[in-house]
Amino acid sequence: MAKHKIKWLLFHEPVELFIRTAEDFQRHLDQLTNSKYEIEILTLGQYQDKYLDGIICDPFIELKEGRVQISQIYANIIGSFNAPDFYALSMPYLFDNHEHAARVFEGEIGKKLFDHLHEKTNIHGLAYTYSGGYRCTASNTPLNTVEDFAGKTFKRDTNPILANMIDLVNAKKVSNLSASTGTDETDIIQSTYPRYHADCTKAQKYVSDTKHSMYLTAILLNDEFMNSLSAEDKAHFYEAALKASRTERAQSVADAEEIKTSKIKQEELGIEEVITWSDDEIAKLKTIWSPLYDKYQNSFSFDILDKIKKA
Repeated sequence: MAKHKIKWLLFHEPVELFIRTAEDFQRHLDQLTNSKYEIEILTLGQYQDKYLDGIICDPFIELKEGRVQISQIYANIIGSFNAPDFYALSMPYLFDNHEHAARVFEGEIGKKLFDHLHEKTNIHGLAYTYSGGYRCTASNTPLNTVEDFAGKTFKRDTNPILANMIDLVNAKKVSNLSASTGTDETDIIQSTYPRYHADCTKAQKYVSDTKHSMYLTAILLNDEFMNSLSAEDKAHFYEAALKASRTERAQSVADAEEIKTSKIKQEELGIEEVITWSDDEIAKLKTIWSPLYDKYQNSFSFDILDKIKKA
C-alpha cells in the first residue's frame, strides 16, 4: 500500500531545535500506524524553493490553507493570528516549574486553548512544546538587578504582554529589527539557552538567568487533513505528538541546564558569564510585573490566568 505523504514545515530557527521534534513524531507515528504516513520535513527555505519557486510565503497561511499539513509554531505567532488567548502563556512568572507547565499543557486548560485556536483559525492543536523552555535575558553589559534594565534597548515584540513587560522595567523598545534576530545595537534580547546562538550576536554575551516566562511552541495540524483521518488515525496523531512533545520539553530543559552549568558550552556559544539572580531580585521583578495580571485578567475568552495559577 502506498504511503500517505504529508509536509511538515519547519517554520522557525534554529532548525536543529525543531527538526528533532518532527523526526521524533515521525518515529512514533510509524510505530503506531505501521509506517502508513511519509512525512517530508522541510525548512522554510526548502519549502519555498521546492514548491513556490522561491516565493516568500507566510507559513501559518500555508498550514491554514492545507498546502502544508503539519508544523510547530510559536505561541506568540499563534496569538497574532486571531487566537489571542495564546498570548496569556507569555505572562511573567506564570508557571511555577516544568511540572506545573506540563499539567497545564496536557490538561483541560491546554485543551481549551486548542479549542479556542480551532474556533478562531480552523487549525487543530496536537501538543505543546518548548523552544528552549524558560526565557533568560542576554545583554551587552551585565544585568545583576532590576534597576540595570533602565534605559536599555530591547527588541520590539508584537506580543502586547511582552511589550508591556519592557515598559515596566523602564527599558526602551527598538522597532527596526526583525522578528527573531537581534543586532549589535540591541542591548537586551529575551531568549532561551538553547536558542542563544540563533537569537543573539556576540554583543549580548552576558546572560541573566531570570526565568521570567516560557518560550513556547505547539504542534499544529491542518483542518482538512485532520478531517480526512479515520478516528483511529486521529488518535495516533495525537499520541505521536504527545510523546514527541514530552521528549522535546525534557530535551530543552536538559540542553538549558548543560549550557548554564558548562563553561565549555558557554565558551563555544560566546557567553562571557551566566548571572544567577538572587531571590530578592526575582521577587522585585515579579512585583514590578504583577500589575499585568490585573490589566489582562479580562482580556481572554476564559479565566485562563486564574486557572493556570491554580493548576
